[in-house]
Amino acid sequence: MKFLPDLRALTPASARLCLNVERFWLRDLGMPRGLRLLLALSGGADSTALALILRILAPRLKLDLRALTVHHGLRPEAGEDARWTLHFCAQLDIACVLRETNVAALAAQERLSLEEAARARRYALLEAARKEQDADFVVTGHHNGDLAEDILLRLVRGTGWPALGGMTARDGQRRLLRPLLFTQPEDLRNLLRECGIRWREDASNRDCVFTRNFMRHAVLPRLRAKNPALNRTLADLWRLAQWDKEYWQSTLSAALAACPWQEDSAGIVLPRMLLAALHPAARLRLYLAALRRLASGPEGSQSRSSGQARARTLLKLDEALREGRGNTRFQLPGGVEARLKSGEIRFCKYDKSKKTAQKNRAFSL
Repeated sequence: MKFLPDLRALTPASARLCLNVERFWLRDLGMPRGLRLLLALSGGADSTALALILRILAPRLKLDLRALTVHHGLRPEAGEDARWTLHFCAQLDIACVLRETNVAALAAQERLSLEEAARARRYALLEAARKEQDADFVVTGHHNGDLAEDILLRLVRGTGWPALGGMTARDGQRRLLRPLLFTQPEDLRNLLRECGIRWREDASNRDCVFTRNFMRHAVLPRLRAKNPALNRTLADLWRLAQWDKEYWQSTLSAALAACPWQEDSAGIVLPRMLLAALHPAARLRLYLAALRRLASGPEGSQSRSSGQARARTLLKLDEALREGRGNTRFQLPGGVEARLKSGEIRFCKYDKSKKTAQKNRAFSL
């Protein structure tokens, strides 16, 4: 017999948890009822709780739920995790698809860490499956603990404000939703225990060789010892960052409507008149918008270039602009070059192979 949970049968604490997710779905995410969703499931506690909560809320939100689980080929027990996930979805009456991939080969080919390669392949498979199943969004089980980790990682990488506030709850470009972002991980586990549902544990999540795990197990516990309300504090930071993001987007939209940038096959030019009218804080965000425009791939993906190197270079670029320097070039991560001349800035891609060839010829001479 399939396990079909009912909101009315839950304890008040678990029912409140589900209703808070529903409120976040409608108010913060601004999502309508009647969507088809593709759930990213691994068998772990977070994604298992995601599937359970959305299955409970499905009649109220009129959701059509599908799921995908990915076998990364990295752990001996990964096959059993995948089989467990397929069985659990069958119990919830959620159609689930299994995809297998060789992450180690991708990491070697693209010169990525296993963590980066697994993430890239997983999201590529999720997006492909979303399109195949005509789903409106991919949904992940990221919770408030993940948000805290993400904020610290962004701080270490040199991410600027307001992106320092952490991952978005709704990414329209990537068709991605994170409805559990304000829920506590222990509350999710309590819900599963109450419903008698076990989950799979990934031993690699304890390995502090991975930066995210180091933050989770070595850094955050010490910070929470100093401030037990740290997760709530960082959630407030997230909220402030979202408001600031909306403000800066509207500010830049108004500035570009009054004085548009010039875009062609050679790159993007920020006119002198546009730059002169903006505060340095707005100019920095304008530079970043131009970089993101150049870095966007055919599917709207963004390059994951170094935040520290990029921020440092953009600050130097704006300093040169304010000092009236001309004929100055700045190289940025991702193969982008900023050229400052006569009070305007051109962002363009540069050919790394040509640069290398020029250096080799100079050395041979």
